[in-house]
Amino acid sequence: MRLLNLRKYALAIGVGLCLGLSFCGRAFGDDWPTYRYDAGRSGVSPEILPAELHLRWVRELAPPLQAWPKSQVKLQFDAGYEPIIAGKLLFLASAATDTLTACDTDSGREQWRFYADGPVRFAPAVWEGKVYFVSDDGYLYCLDAQTGDLRWKFRGGPTDRKLIGNNRVISTFPARGAPVVVDGTVYFAAGIWPFMGIFIHALDAETGMVCWTESGSGSTYTVQQHGSKAFSGVAPQGYLTATKDHLLISGGRTLPSCHDRKSGKFLYYFPHLRNFGKDAGDYHVLARGDWFFVHDAMFRLATGEPICKVPVGLLQQDSVVGPKAMGLE
Repeated sequence: MRLLNLRKYALAIGVGLCLGLSFCGRAFGDDWPTYRYDAGRSGVSPEILPAELHLRWVRELAPPLQAWPKSQVKLQFDAGYEPIIAGKLLFLASAATDTLTACDTDSGREQWRFYADGPVRFAPAVWEGKVYFVSDDGYLYCLDAQTGDLRWKFRGGPTDRKLIGNNRVISTFPARGAPVVVDGTVYFAAGIWPFMGIFIHALDAETGMVCWTESGSGSTYTVQQHGSKAFSGVAPQGYLTATKDHLLISGGRTLPSCHDRKSGKFLYYFPHLRNFGKDAGDYHVLARGDWFFVHDAMFRLATGEPICKVPVGLLQQDSVVGPKAMGLE
């Protein structure tokens, strides 16, 4: 998808496929309405790609401005653009311009652009004609997908106080728990310093009214990554993942925390687990059925129990897909 020279990025679109990603526009197939296609972040669409692709248009984009250096390999959530598609619209979030932009999938022409008050680091989610995204300004935004008009916005933290973070003016409680929409409810998280407070929200996706808020798990007394106990919690930096009963909060450098999706009740968070090496954690989690997968490892969803090391890249209905070189197909 990304064509990089020394000074600029380009987004190349083929007929029925955004090059480098597996999604299709409605004229050619199914939508790709959220990061990695669905709430479980499976990375799999039921659509079959066309046998032959043709370049249709190219759009030059500002180079991404990342929050963290490349040495923080588990925090590269904004290293490149992650487009999503709904109908004839392609949506792009930009931390360089603090915007969400909608482009026509046939021509690449910009249809509208919305400016937030801080970097927009994560791909949005589309549901029922509305598009949802978070920003480092601390807010979840809901826009009309066709016009870009603001429907409502919701502050994730308790205050609008600002500070300098990642070389930008951002909220004291930046919203870096990217949204997931399930059954008419949108979930997101704000705050990345557990000692200051972590806020996980479930909102009515139509109105923005609060269904529940969980803000106590950021001060859980638990074993930390280096073996000692302390008051801490997950620092949401990544895409939230949802299943029928569970909500997983990606922690970037740590394993995710898990909550009851209907009530927000905190279930578990095990930052100290080193069963498969010290590199547990990532900015996205894959989940289906009784299992979740993160950073080449498989865990039991109900308990967080580590099961085995398995390099999963995609989740199909009854199988997983990963690199053949690592012993998985």
